[in-house]
Amino acid sequence: MSSSSYFKLAVILITLLILWTLRDFLLLIICSLVISNIVCNLCNQLHKGLNIPRSLSLFFVLTIISVIVFTIFILVLPPFIKEFNEILIDIPNGLSKINTLLNSNLSKLNSFFYGEESENVINLFNLVNNIVTIPDAATIAKAIQESFINLINIAGNLGSGLLKLIFVLVVSLMISIEPKQYKENILLLIPKNYRNKFRNILDKCNIALANWTFSMVISSLSVGLLSLIVLSILDVKYIVSNALIAMVLNIIPNIGPVISGVFPISIALLDNFWKPLAVLGAYIIIQNIESYIIMPSIMKKKANLLPGLTLISQFGFTFIFGPLGLILSLPLAVVIQVLIKESIKDI
Repeated sequence: MSSSSYFKLAVILITLLILWTLRDFLLLIICSLVISNIVCNLCNQLHKGLNIPRSLSLFFVLTIISVIVFTIFILVLPPFIKEFNEILIDIPNGLSKINTLLNSNLSKLNSFFYGEESENVINLFNLVNNIVTIPDAATIAKAIQESFINLINIAGNLGSGLLKLIFVLVVSLMISIEPKQYKENILLLIPKNYRNKFRNILDKCNIALANWTFSMVISSLSVGLLSLIVLSILDVKYIVSNALIAMVLNIIPNIGPVISGVFPISIALLDNFWKPLAVLGAYIIIQNIESYIIMPSIMKKKANLLPGLTLISQFGFTFIFGPLGLILSLPLAVVIQVLIKESIKDI
């Protein structure tokens, strides 16, 4: 290798090291870009639909978003937090009931097949339980609470989290006011010969991200509404909270629906044995309706992500950025897919 090649390699390695060091800051910038993209697209739709000045449409969009957020924090969040804490307490009770039912049925099965020898077989199960320690209800509850606290508390502490939130909102607002100016400033970093191509790529990334946002909003609202109806019919406790959890976690593919199903199934175990099976079947049906009916009906508005890229992005961005990286993995995957597709188009 020539000296220039070594120099280029060193520059690349140093750049990657700097990016890795600044990954938390980059994540805040990515959050700001995603939020500003949503605001700008809503603003443009209102601007074109009502034929009003963009500044006025931006004011309307920000007002509507503020009212929605304020309503969620005042009316929805407090009862949700209360019910969610009760759910975390009831889940270990449901798991304990599973253990009791299994032990009871195993005892009956052993007595039926082995008769007097059933005592020895049951002792064998007790021996296994002693070797592999099964946590009690309090330990399970504490572990679940700590896991969700770690997932939600992405900022590390309240003070730094508030500052980061303010930073994200301020940057999002600044970009939303003059998005074209920021885009043109970014293009100044690109060589002249490639600026037009990169401008087109940015426009397509914006369209793909807007389409993904639209499809996920429709999909999540549908899943939340269907979950609300099903849980109401099955008379499962904490209907609203479980429906909200299903709606929010639907944004995270593969992992989200599985996690959202754990809560109502565990709660249903406290009533009888057949209800959790009914809840499990209902959630499977809901996910199939979402995958094969709802999403195909809005396919024209959906960014068609490759399954492999979706899975890789989930693990990759979670490893790099932590829990928030998992939430942002899909919009980032949408942008990366467009970048790759457009970059190799002319090769």
